[in-house]
Amino acid sequence: MAVPDSLRRLARRLSGQGMSAEDERLVALFRNRTELKKELSALDDERHRLLDRLKLQEGATMRVEEQLAALEQYLGRPDEGYKCLAYFQLRAVWRTASRRLEHFSGELARQQKDRERKQQLAVFERARRERLDDMERELSEARVLADQLQAEQKLSEQRLANLHGFWNHFRRRRLRESVETRGFRIDAALTQVTDLGDRQHAIATETPPAFEGLSVEGKRAVNLAVIAYAEAMHERLSAAGLADMVRQSTLRRVYETSYGGREECQTIMQRAGHALGDLDRLEDDLADIKNRADRLRAIAAYRTDADTVPLQDTLQSSALVMLEEYWDVYKALLR
Repeated sequence: MAVPDSLRRLARRLSGQGMSAEDERLVALFRNRTELKKELSALDDERHRLLDRLKLQEGATMRVEEQLAALEQYLGRPDEGYKCLAYFQLRAVWRTASRRLEHFSGELARQQKDRERKQQLAVFERARRERLDDMERELSEARVLADQLQAEQKLSEQRLANLHGFWNHFRRRRLRESVETRGFRIDAALTQVTDLGDRQHAIATETPPAFEGLSVEGKRAVNLAVIAYAEAMHERLSAAGLADMVRQSTLRRVYETSYGGREECQTIMQRAGHALGDLDRLEDDLADIKNRADRLRAIAAYRTDADTVPLQDTLQSSALVMLEEYWDVYKALLR
């Protein structure tokens, strides 16, 4: 009766014999099969994930198409056209103010970073200069001591060379001991000079520390200026009677708004155009922004020492800007 190949292979392994080439090939095929099954399972999971995302995207696309169709139908009514123009003009004012606030925040953060980095480098350079001055004094003293010991050693060696005769035997012995002792001191002094020179070079070539980012105080200063800027824009638009309408345009859809008839809508559009020009002029009035920021700094309070955004109920006139999140102010604040 023939013995199956699998039993023969098992018998060889039990007897301590190594696997044949055929066995090794089978093991390799089995391992490859396992890896392929894992990859196939991963690809199948990825396929299902992409199908789910595709369904979500199709749903979002369908909703957008429905909204566009409804908007087209809405804009097809002559009596609604001016209201839509006024609505989107107000939305444009909001987006412009939001972009200005974000740009203002980014520019202030960059300037504050430059100031803090320069201050950090100045402190580092001042400390390094002080250490170099101390090291230079120590090095000068070490060099003077080494020069003095070497001069004394040279003089003692000359005296030793001039001592002749047996009657100077004890004097020569004492002088030799003195020369030998001084030699140890000279070696130590020269070693100290070398070590101090190495330390001086290491200090002189030190790399400035990396900048770890804005400090809490720096972020607070930027944030207060950003809030002051948002407050100034709110006041200017409020004076034009637009602040609340601009805010409402971000909370309601165009179908839910009502500005009156054609003349009222045209008036709103004119006021919105003037408001955009007024926002342009605001960038030149940095003194007003600074005065507002200084006022906020005097009254602002924070929840913890690490917080950089002030508590809105401590900001008085700016509290409304924070509460209603005018111009997306919280997005422009540094954390």
